[in-house]
Amino acid sequence: MSGAPENTRAWASVNLVILIGMGAINVFLPLFIVPKFEQIFQDALPGQPLPEFTRFVIAARIPLALISVVWPVAGIIAVWRRQRAAIWIVSLGLVFFFAMIQVTVVALIMPMGGHGGGMSDVLTTSPAPNP
Repeated sequence: MSGAPENTRAWASVNLVILIGMGAINVFLPLFIVPKFEQIFQDALPGQPLPEFTRFVIAARIPLALISVVWPVAGIIAVWRRQRAAIWIVSLGLVFFFAMIQVTVVALIMPMGGHGGGMSDVLTTSPAPNP
């Protein structure tokens, strides 16, 4: 079992590359996509409150983007130093980032689906155009 530490490091290194890619997505989503959706919601739903979940994602976008930068750096350091915790740091980061992408997407879709009076209500109750 002399090759186990090298196999572990190789596994952690491959997953670290995936973690860095997912981290980049998780920085891009809150910093560039969420503000665009926030503007869309303000234009399409003037005066209507957004669902709590959506408001949370909009409000927490900067801390979430920061976590998305720090976690891969911690993974790089752990793999580079050959720490035993490297596998856990990288694996938990992958799970967290995957969940964060899904949470962000769901939060941005909720106002469009009519949860709590969304865009579907606005679109179905708008008056017909006059000929």
